[in-house]
Amino acid sequence: MRRLEKTTIANEKTSRFFVRLRRIPGEHWYLANGNEKNVNPKNKIKVPDSIKAQDFLIDEISFFNKLVWYHFTCGDLEGWLPKRNIRKTFRRLDVEPIKQPTQSDIDNQCTAILMLLNSAGINVDVSDIRDKVEKWHAQSGTLMDLSDLIISLTHSIRDLNGVDFRKLDKQLLRRRPILVKVAGLDNLKSSLILLTGFNRKLYYYNDPWTGKLESISQNHLRKHWKRGNLEAISY
Repeated sequence: MRRLEKTTIANEKTSRFFVRLRRIPGEHWYLANGNEKNVNPKNKIKVPDSIKAQDFLIDEISFFNKLVWYHFTCGDLEGWLPKRNIRKTFRRLDVEPIKQPTQSDIDNQCTAILMLLNSAGINVDVSDIRDKVEKWHAQSGTLMDLSDLIISLTHSIRDLNGVDFRKLDKQLLRRRPILVKVAGLDNLKSSLILLTGFNRKLYYYNDPWTGKLESISQNHLRKHWKRGNLEAISY
């Protein structure tokens, strides 16, 4: 596959994420692979109306012709979308949900942490972190006390305890999911979920309890997060 001539936008490898097209007058268009040299009207391909409202999976970011471009796949289509045609009010990270093996708190916590690490490209087995999670659970249970474990594997930590939702959105736009402690969700006294995206009305999260991608309104997330003492971390 040919790529756009580019300079690197970020030093990190781009983790995959989903975007949606903005509502703009006129036709949405993209560039097919191979039309990189001359960006002109003849090279622009109309995005079919049938997929305009769908999620586009992004796997590369490039800079070319004074624009930022996203390389996408959507069904059988692939090509390059200009960033300026992408909604700023939607982002969903491509993090595979994992179902916790039992109903125990430890399995819930290990599974949520494992998904967070997987999103950073860290390949670990639950057995590799279980002892540390059990020790953390017994001694403290506050998310920031996971700092040593998270930093040792991702080399960073982000304290998001009690922040406003704009800061959560900003972290998700940086392609970093967020580990959130909630209470009352799934009728559980306390549990961890992994926040993976947002739009104007909803937040998306991977729920270890169900093993699925779920969604929740901002108001309901605020309620359950507040019951969890507004704890949240990322890397």
